[in-house]
Amino acid sequence: MDVVGPDDAVGDWQLSAAAEEVLAGVADRAAQSDAEGIPRSEIDALASVGLLGSPLEPAARQREVAERIAMADASVWFCWAQHQTPMKTLAAAEPGDHAPLVDEIKARWLPGLQAGTFLGSVAFAHLRRPGAPNPVAERVHGGWAITGKLDWVTSWDIADVMLLMVRGSGEYENSIVCCYLAAGRDPAYLEGLRVHEPLKLLAMSGTHTRPMTLDATKIADTNVAAVLDFDEWAVADAKKTVDVNPATFGVIRGALSELQATGERRGDQQILDLVADLVARTRELRSQAYQAMESDASAERRVELRAKSLELAVQATTAVITAQAGAAMRSGCSAERRVREAMFLQVQAQTAQTRAASLSLVETTR
Repeated sequence: MDVVGPDDAVGDWQLSAAAEEVLAGVADRAAQSDAEGIPRSEIDALASVGLLGSPLEPAARQREVAERIAMADASVWFCWAQHQTPMKTLAAAEPGDHAPLVDEIKARWLPGLQAGTFLGSVAFAHLRRPGAPNPVAERVHGGWAITGKLDWVTSWDIADVMLLMVRGSGEYENSIVCCYLAAGRDPAYLEGLRVHEPLKLLAMSGTHTRPMTLDATKIADTNVAAVLDFDEWAVADAKKTVDVNPATFGVIRGALSELQATGERRGDQQILDLVADLVARTRELRSQAYQAMESDASAERRVELRAKSLELAVQATTAVITAQAGAAMRSGCSAERRVREAMFLQVQAQTAQTRAASLSLVETTR
């Protein structure tokens, strides 16, 4: 049951019956994936029905896919989402002085990434942090020596390839070195790279997210697909982080469908009235958020809509807990998992600007 439904911009387009069956299976296994880790078979199942790989067009369809995967299991959505950056970055890469073998890198990885037979992961959140870069890449003969720590590498155990994005040093301090490395599913040995135990997280523990340490790890130019200008990248990245993530509405859709089922089972009109109100608010807010995204509205307006959407996710998931009472206290139940997923989305791709917008909503409701 989906009481919210897709965004109006999707039109008459629908997921195939096979895709619906795969998503139903993802939802059924969500508790197990949360506790034990997402099996690679979940990702392969998405790929088999065209839900992993080259983005769907128009953008509204890709947003709908993101929402539906997050509705089923936000951990699977997060691994799915991580795949997009290495795929798009490699597709746009061109040969350069420090990336001489881009065509060979593309031949090895890009067809599989676009078809979904390869799963990509990415490490770049550190680029958004203020202060001195960490890790950092030093130019050496024939490549780069990378030193520092990666706090988050999601999907490592089930991914085929990782895009590692690192700031340069010296004359390259305003550059980002983009390296493609075999990931944990079939790792290539790299001297100086230490992969640590998976992180135990409040939410998304099933995403095989590991920290890593690099000690002068040598990455040859033959593994480098691009050397980007940091300032240009930061401007483009800032335009993306101001927008609401479609997964937010996916989590809301899952929560409200569960709340509706609870109200119907109990014959509780107050719950059903609340669902109707939250559904209307979700549809209106989602429409505003996606229209602002596509019309390139001001950053202030888009950040405001992102903050309101995140607040609504917390309200919707908390309402399920309240309505189900003691039953929702069982560890591993869907209501408990969605509350944690809503908490994760509060900090995913967070910047000082988006954090301030969310905190301002808390302050004004005291």
